[in-house]
Amino acid sequence: MTKTISCVIRTYNEAKWIGRLIDTLRSQSNVSFDIEIVVVDSGSTDGTVDIVKNLDVKLMEIQKAEFNYSRALNLGIEKSTGDLIVILSAHSIPRENSWLQRIIAHFEDEMVAGVYCRQFPWPDADPYEVLRIENAFRETSRIFSKEATHTNMSFSNVASCIRRSVWEKHPFVILPAAEDREWAQWAIENGYKIVYDAQASVYHSHMETCQQATRRMIELEKAADIRLLRKRTLFLTMKQSLSSLIRGIVIVHSSAHFKGNRVRYSAKCILYSFWYLVDFYRKD
Repeated sequence: MTKTISCVIRTYNEAKWIGRLIDTLRSQSNVSFDIEIVVVDSGSTDGTVDIVKNLDVKLMEIQKAEFNYSRALNLGIEKSTGDLIVILSAHSIPRENSWLQRIIAHFEDEMVAGVYCRQFPWPDADPYEVLRIENAFRETSRIFSKEATHTNMSFSNVASCIRRSVWEKHPFVILPAAEDREWAQWAIENGYKIVYDAQASVYHSHMETCQQATRRMIELEKAADIRLLRKRTLFLTMKQSLSSLIRGIVIVHSSAHFKGNRVRYSAKCILYSFWYLVDFYRKD
């Protein structure tokens, strides 16, 4: 096994979390390797960079306008030296002291290209976030390969580990979002394995406005546009807007997570739908 594990962390205004994450990584138990930490910051204004500069880590700074999930990761990995690359969002905190050891143990199998773990929402997470995370990250571990169906694979760079040699063959593709799933899909199609370890876990969830949450969903749709060679038209946007509204209303009125707040969250469904149209006409 490699003597150095590199951890690449993307940050933007993560002063609340970055110190806690780095402390958590350095307190991992049963590790017999050096932990190298690379932070890629994309224009933080809340003191994140000042905190990082006082820690024993490598820091890369890019402008906010230059940020792209894939580009930031590729730059961070280029600056790292480990054969295994742990990737974490700055507000993803491992729940177990054995998290790192458990994740990297899977790489004893040379055909494993990547490993991702279970996510648990923070206690103050929005019900939509709780449902999303529960649906995407179940309690049963799985190994995805060409021989095994992988329709439910949710490989996520929120908390993952990848093999450098595979990344060198296929760096993260520049997409609006979902660069992690594209990479994992490529690995599977080229004969590698992707492991989902449900016994390793992190706390992670987003605290977002309706606009921010919808923008994230739209970025996923735009990534699908690229993959499917699909043109983003007003008709497609309206179709997705209506689908979002119907799907949201059904969820709100069928899930116990929204009990007592169904009117409020039904109104939010309308806002989610509205922001699809706003985004279509927005000029970047």
